[in-house]
Amino acid sequence: MTEIYKVLITAPWFTDSQLRRLTDKFDVRRNNLKRWFTEEELMELIPYYDAVIAGLDPFTEEVINKGKKLKIIARRGIGYDKIDLNACRRRGIFVSNTPVIDEHYAVAEFTVGLILMATKNMQGAHSSLISGSWEREAFIGRNLRDLTVGILGLGNIGIKVAKLIRSFGSQVIYYDPYVNCNEFQNVDIHTLFKTADVVSVHLPLTKETFRIVDYNLLRTMKVGSYLVNTSRSETIVKEDLFKSVEGGKIKMVALDVFDNEPPLSDEIHKDARFFETPHIAAFTKESFNKIDETCVDNVINVLIEKKKPDYLVT
Repeated sequence: MTEIYKVLITAPWFTDSQLRRLTDKFDVRRNNLKRWFTEEELMELIPYYDAVIAGLDPFTEEVINKGKKLKIIARRGIGYDKIDLNACRRRGIFVSNTPVIDEHYAVAEFTVGLILMATKNMQGAHSSLISGSWEREAFIGRNLRDLTVGILGLGNIGIKVAKLIRSFGSQVIYYDPYVNCNEFQNVDIHTLFKTADVVSVHLPLTKETFRIVDYNLLRTMKVGSYLVNTSRSETIVKEDLFKSVEGGKIKMVALDVFDNEPPLSDEIHKDARFFETPHIAAFTKESFNKIDETCVDNVINVLIEKKKPDYLVT
């Protein structure tokens, strides 16, 4: 009798067509919660599954060691900082991710949307209008062609943001010690924060980038500047960011990421100088379909085809 492998999808959403591909071949369990699984929940679930299509759930060493049947963690997204890679290596478990171009463009476009929203005062104007006011002169914005935009991290997404922003006529500078790009001016991180009118953060979460954006950098920003983060929340020291906003240095902060997701109540700001969205930068139909297709392909590759997955992390 042919073995039926079990697959766990920890993300609370999944493309219907790709789900059908999975259920045609495997015994599939979905996450019906409106949040990621906790470590304790994963430790109870993981012993029964051969493969996981993972969101931002905590795949700690303790969780990995419980996965006696586990052969692959197919990360549904780019970052894999929530997965203990060393534990996976010791157990011989494949880890893959989905650095697909559709996701890069989705996040880049969303980021530019946040930059436009912030520099054009759209949030404040909308709130004012629906409150019954007609305050046009209170929401004078800035022309992007007259601003310098600093890209913190010129990876696959950062460079797309840089190219999109350049099309508006902005001067673009960047800091990334691992990238040498002749298209844009490479500066040190202190110069970027001191020079840019808009800072857009596109960093992976590593030991080097954890809380890298602190008060020493934020205090050097121009008065009336803007900061956007669609990468990882933990790259910024939140207390220092709030201090910089309260002190009048930063005019508006736009965030799509939080330390806790869903965020704790004190992580959500009703202050008009903050604009926050629920980690949806990559949420487009096109992006989701390609991400999910890649995850399904990788699970099939490992469990049925007995070969390595694409976009192998370890």
